Amino acid sequence: MAKKRRVRWVWVAVIAVLALIVAKAVVGELTKKVDIRAAAVTEGSIMAYVEERARTSLPHIYHLTMPQQGRVLSINVQEGDKVTDGQAVAQIDDVDWMDTASQVADITRAFENWLKASAAQVKANQIRRDFTKWEWEKNEKLIKSKAVSERQHRDSRRRYLDSNVRIEESQSLLHATEAFNSIVQLIPGYVARNLERTVVKSPVSGTVLKRHVWNEKVMSPGAPMLDLGDLSTLEVTADILTEEAVRIQAGDRVEIFGEAIGDTPIQGSVRLVEPEAFKTMSSLGVEQQRVAVRISFAPGTLETLRQSGRAMGLYYRVRVRVFTDEKERALRVPRTAMFRGIDGGWQLYRVDKGRANLVNVGVGLMNDHQAEIVEGLKAGETVIIAPESSISDGTRVAAME
Repeated sequence: MAKKRRVRWVWVAVIAVLALIVAKAVVGELTKKVDIRAAAVTEGSIMAYVEERARTSLPHIYHLTMPQQGRVLSINVQEGDKVTDGQAVAQIDDVDWMDTASQVADITRAFENWLKASAAQVKANQIRRDFTKWEWEKNEKLIKSKAVSERQHRDSRRRYLDSNVRIEESQSLLHATEAFNSIVQLIPGYVARNLERTVVKSPVSGTVLKRHVWNEKVMSPGAPMLDLGDLSTLEVTADILTEEAVRIQAGDRVEIFGEAIGDTPIQGSVRLVEPEAFKTMSSLGVEQQRVAVRISFAPGTLETLRQSGRAMGLYYRVRVRVFTDEKERALRVPRTAMFRGIDGGWQLYRVDKGRANLVNVGVGLMNDHQAEIVEGLKAGETVIIAPESSISDGTRVAAME
């Protein structure tokens, strides 16, 4: 009998211990709190912006090309050298053109003499015609008085007609000579232009960006020789998604930053949003539609960078932040506190008496770090930053220190 009592008390004790453990687990679960990072809803200014990678660029790059078929003898400048407008930067072999110019000069003089001779021949034939006309008219009067014979009269008339034919022939030759001479007179100008092109000159004051030719060689017209640009007109080009670029306008303020700039961002402004977009592939293989946005540096910025030892060149990598809108007084929350709900609207968790409370909010301006709340929150309330998937409406939470 005593043994049965002991067994009964053992089971009672076991059941009590198990009940205590279960109760403790239930109470622990009911009172369990999820650690969170929280932030207060603040009031202040907020700016909407588009941030993107960019590169330095020039509005104009001048490509010096081979002006004509020939041999390049020398290029007098190196990459990075400064050049001035009209400065000779390359020389093309001009021996053949110099010989051609001398020969053309001789040909031109010969045609001028031929033209003078043709004009003189016309003048001589005119004099001969005038004489034969006088002779024929005189015989025309004398034949009536029988002072000259009929034969003499006919001969004088024939000589007069022959002189007219010679005038027509000499005038025809003169006209042909004048036509040829007009063509020949064009040749010296053509030769002079090509001779002038053997000296390649810089079309702008700037810097040699790239040199394509290093040794003497025969080149065809249009072959690249030098790339020139004015680095004082350096600007920044950012390829921005079209759905973001629609909010960007000329004159918008821009912050330019990155390792090439240094610790302190510099200022700029949007000069141009190009009217034509283009397709590109993202690093993940997604087709995107982007548009080039041209950004000008603020006056004096480039000189300040150079004085600080950061001389910017062409195609340097930077980042830009284009500000599209700003509001002085707005309710602000961290951007990472918000997420999309099932219906596609914005939601976040507000902390109410130690519990997470799911709230639908209306959003105004937004950037990568902050968002403006126009509906659903008040200043001073607390929201959860980057809520974990284990958090749901009503979950007990505790802010981490």
